Amino acid sequence: MVSTSANLSGLPPCRTADEVLAQFGDGFPVLRGDTGGRLNPSEIRDALTGELFRQG
Repeated sequence: MVSTSANLSGLPPCRTADEVLAQFGDGFPVLRGDTGGRLNPSEIRDALTGELFRQG
């Protein structure tokens, strides 16, 4: 999976590979690279209903 953000439910979005590993553990696969510098997490909506799951 490739994602614009990652976090466990209720925790703030991770912004770096090190933050992802801190939340998910060393066994979680992380491909390191540039993130693009976006400051806010992306908005997540149901593609069929438009229901908002996370405000962007």
